[in-house]
Amino acid sequence: MIAFVLAAGFGTRFRPETLTTPKALLVLAGRPILFHVFDHLLAEGAEAFVVNAHHGTEALRGAVGESYAGVPVAWSIEEEILGTAGGIRRAHERGLLGSGAFVVANGDVATTFPLGRLLAARHESGVVSALAVLPNENAYDTPLWADAGGRLVAVGGDRPAESATGPWLFTGLQAANSSLVARIPMGFASLAKDVLSPSARARDGAFALVPYRIPKDGIWFDLGTRERLAAAEAALAAH
Repeated sequence: MIAFVLAAGFGTRFRPETLTTPKALLVLAGRPILFHVFDHLLAEGAEAFVVNAHHGTEALRGAVGESYAGVPVAWSIEEEILGTAGGIRRAHERGLLGSGAFVVANGDVATTFPLGRLLAARHESGVVSALAVLPNENAYDTPLWADAGGRLVAVGGDRPAESATGPWLFTGLQAANSSLVARIPMGFASLAKDVLSPSARARDGAFALVPYRIPKDGIWFDLGTRERLAAAEAALAAH
């Protein structure tokens, strides 16, 4: 299994620390965030890593090198930021993601969610990618909505139909088929705006939403802000 980790962001909400240290190398529980991401993906069967990088490329490559725990790490260096979907397309165009399926993980999320259900959903008929989601009960980031069969039908806004399930929060974990790449526009592309939203408008059923629960299925922390990182640190210390 190839695991692609998104680590190219500027980490502007952590400045001034991220002026010199990439966000993925900020410390959680005594270790860089990126190492926690790697460890989880290794435990779930990753056989190769691909990491995209832009800001702080030299620091990232210096901290990781060309392998982690004996597993090869390939680097997709972006001369310009390409976004949460554009980075996937660029890495695929460079031949780093192979010709088959792969897993994508945000580099600022720490979790222990098992990937089995996600990988199984990826094999369902017509699915381009399966997204791990959580209940989005507090309007936390853009809500996703699914039909009764678990296929994406709306991005953002209010409940699109009485039968729709949600709102769901995308966790930053997805299991994708190579057909995802054809849906990503050239250049900068956002997963939500440029890939998920067109699919939802077309009601083409290409994206499966796979629900997880905390703590039943494990832990999950979004580390995208200083406050969220501190909350994760406190929660881990308490356990």
